[in-house]
Formats: sequence, structure tokens, C-alpha cells
Amino acid sequence: MAKQINVFLENRPGKLEQITGVLADAAVNILALKITSDEQYGIFQLLMDDPERGFRALQQAGMTASLTDVVAVEVQNTPGSLHSVLKVLREANVNIEDCYGFVVDTEKRAIIVLDVTDRATAKRVLEEQGYRIIGSSELYSL
Repeated sequence: MAKQINVFLENRPGKLEQITGVLADAAVNILALKITSDEQYGIFQLLMDDPERGFRALQQAGMTASLTDVVAVEVQNTPGSLHSVLKVLREANVNIEDCYGFVVDTEKRAIIVLDVTDRATAKRVLEEQGYRIIGSSELYSL
């Protein structure tokens, strides 16, 4: 299962730069990211090539971070691909708590990253429908 790092931060100038500086110093490459915020605080969610090392570096720098298991599913980068994945999960009554995606290469492949209430069921039903779940080692080498 892939791991995502969540960093809790104040919503003020320089905080993102501070986090990316820690990760750059630790030689951790960011593969995908998402930021959710309100006026005071935010959550910086990251996929990286070495989440354990990134997590340790952030903790050593005194930042509030957590590791979360996520499901990474490969889809074609075409209209309706996300919809099809979401339909499979709805039919299995799997709730999606968070979702984002990124394009892998010019071969029209994309990865959808899902934080869901039931990862085992999500993985099973998606694989039953012919979707390929991307394992951590493959994901981190993209």
C-alpha cells in the first residue's frame, strides 16, 4: 500500500517553503501534492519517492506530520476515467475521504490517489473490475 504524508501547518507566508526545504535537504523527491487550507491552518498532502525518510526529516524539524495509507490506482488519462473508478467504489459502498491525481507520462496514463474508509475493499473491487493498483515500490519510482 502506498503512503501519503500529511503535514499540518499555519497558513502564512513561508511555511510551504520551510517544508519543501526540509524535504529537499533530505533528498526526498515530491511526486504529487495537494494543499487544503482555511484562513488559519492548512494540510499539505504529499506523495514522495521515500515517504519514511521524508516523514522522519519533517519530524526531526519539529513539524506536525503523519503517514497515511492510500490506494493508488492506474487509469487511462481520458475523459470519464475518474468517474468510472468512483462508480465502482460507490457500488461497493466505499466512502472517499480524499482524492487527487497526476499524469504519469505521455502514454496517457494517470494515477488516482484515494484515501478511503475501507482500503481492502477498495483494492479488491477495483482489481475485480480490471484496474491496476500501483504498489508502493512502483509508485515511488515514477
